Amino acid sequence: MRSISSPPVRLSTQSLVELPAAIRRPGYDRSRLKAGIVHIGVGAFHRCHQAEYTDDALEAAFGDWGIVGINLKPPSLSPMLDPQDGLYCRELRNNGTVERRIIGALQTNISVLDTGSDPARQTLAAALRRTAAPDIRAITLTITEKGYCHIPATGELDFDHPAIVHDIRHPEQPVSAPGFLARALAMRFEQGHPPPAVISCDNVPGNGDTLRHCVLALAERIDPRLGDRIRSDVTFANSMVDRIVPATRPDYLDAFEADTGLRDEALVAGEPYRMWVIETDGQTVLPPWDLAGALYVPNVEPYEILKMRVVNGIQSNLCQLGFLSGIEFMSGVLADPVFAAFARCTIAREVLPHLPAVAGIDPAAYLDEAIERLTNADLKHRTAQISTDGSQKIRQRLLEPIRAAIRAGTPCDGLLLGVAGWMAYAAGRNWRGEPHDVHDPLTVKTTAIGRSCGSDAKAMVNAFLDLEAVFGHDLKANPQIAARLATLLAQLQQAPARNVVAEFMTSN
Repeated sequence: MRSISSPPVRLSTQSLVELPAAIRRPGYDRSRLKAGIVHIGVGAFHRCHQAEYTDDALEAAFGDWGIVGINLKPPSLSPMLDPQDGLYCRELRNNGTVERRIIGALQTNISVLDTGSDPARQTLAAALRRTAAPDIRAITLTITEKGYCHIPATGELDFDHPAIVHDIRHPEQPVSAPGFLARALAMRFEQGHPPPAVISCDNVPGNGDTLRHCVLALAERIDPRLGDRIRSDVTFANSMVDRIVPATRPDYLDAFEADTGLRDEALVAGEPYRMWVIETDGQTVLPPWDLAGALYVPNVEPYEILKMRVVNGIQSNLCQLGFLSGIEFMSGVLADPVFAAFARCTIAREVLPHLPAVAGIDPAAYLDEAIERLTNADLKHRTAQISTDGSQKIRQRLLEPIRAAIRAGTPCDGLLLGVAGWMAYAAGRNWRGEPHDVHDPLTVKTTAIGRSCGSDAKAMVNAFLDLEAVFGHDLKANPQIAARLATLLAQLQQAPARNVVAEFMTSN
């Protein structure tokens, strides 16, 4: 028996037998598993989504599709994953129920350390070598919107981005995801290995197309011949992923240890719902994720628009308004009848009429399901976390639906209130003038707007609309939109956001 003072036993291949029988283990011989996938960005979402799909696929049709995880930015995940042989528990939490499962598809992890920790860049060299190896047949990515180093309003690579400037000067020592892919593909071509399929799994419009465009733009600047080869030989697949996966809470780790006697530092928790739609021409060799429930389709765009504008649209429309109302979790926002009615009314009236048809999906039922998912009280998804990097998210979630409504001549005031909420949040102060942290690539610019404009809502809206990388040119040129945003922002500067939403619902 372990003494009280001794450290807890970590989950691992050796200790796996100590788990309660009710917890599901990998249903395949993990000792026979060989790598076939590199995943860049081994965060909680990947471990709760694509890795689970891969585990299911391996159980359905075993093959060489183990995952090599690569993280290009600190902190290192090696202390979390290496002692556990890549094993971790995936929990599904839903209003009081918890279902646990051990995922085994993640074989190894390479965390690229910063230059201060690794001056010789050995971890970068190891990551590049592993990605360029011939056994890797698929590269997947969850690097968040800002990882593409692009201009959200246009999808173009941002050549002024510090990481892109560095990678043009030092292509063999890349620091960006596009630079890493360009270098790894160049190494594969140099060694005579066929290129893998590259599959983006981020909430970016046309994510595979956007990634391809960014990698190509960078590669052509580095070496036009590399650009030509990537253009002709590499498949970049669009995909749509869906599962709500909040940041793992320490009490989840403690509960797992109390229930099992083992410590799992890599545990992740999400909702039961999951979906993955991958665009393929049927010729590209992919893991058998379709046997695990993923959809292989010729065009992912309708699914992407549906999910972005409904599920993610509700989140982005309400997260800042909830944050400014002092509500910590998104489930708490949707538990408030005022916010719930606002969410349903806005999406039903301003978004659903402009959605493309999606085979087998009824938009109204999808909206009902989305609201039910977001009210799951066991998903401790912080409004502050969802608000993070909002400048990279609102184009596809709020601005494009606004543009669709403008073109159709239909209302969009509820969406505009969400945008005004983002502006109020990004300016860095609540209605009382109290400061709060803003986590966004444009924080310096947005908080400077907040300081310079103060309580002048019209000036603040104009200054925000001048952020062309976010808003483009058209919205500022629309005086009705700018005026309505100024009115809504002024209200948010004068009263708690919940009061503003309640008044909005009364008058609309």
